[in-house]
Amino acid sequence: MLSACATQPVDKVSSNAVDSEVSVTTLSTDELSGLTTIKAGKTLKLVRIMEGGACNEKQQGAVGMFNLYANLEDIGRIKQQQGPAIFTEFESRIENFSMRALQKAVDKIDFNSDAQSKNAIQQQLAEKLNRLFISSIATDIAIFEVDTGLIIDEQFRLDSMMIYQSHCEIQHAH
Repeated sequence: MLSACATQPVDKVSSNAVDSEVSVTTLSTDELSGLTTIKAGKTLKLVRIMEGGACNEKQQGAVGMFNLYANLEDIGRIKQQQGPAIFTEFESRIENFSMRALQKAVDKIDFNSDAQSKNAIQQQLAEKLNRLFISSIATDIAIFEVDTGLIIDEQFRLDSMMIYQSHCEIQHAH
């Protein structure tokens, strides 16, 4: 399940163990100031915050927030060439491959930890999950960029991740 601070639902995707749902919200210009990352020599600005979660068959999983960054020059060019409606398609594609990448990462992670405190365990597992998420989403992002001409990046907000080593639950009703 990936969802954001708003209410734009996407069709449910089901597997034997998990039901998933995605929605996103747009941030105001004031909220965007100073929130950037660099990719391929281009400055990307934060354009969405998504919240997502996934559980595996052993009821282990994670819930947390993700930052979606995009190049604003690319957005302007694409809006001018193809119209703003194309971004609805882009949003759907990003939501879908993000949801798949998160599920892949949750399915692959070893939820065992040698850390002693609950906070240390959460941090260690969040970092492992982040690495798996990045590797799971990299190909989809590259394909998206080639197909659309829009440079994007997506990153976990590690401080927001809640890792479930058992009794995985999604915190929001959908």
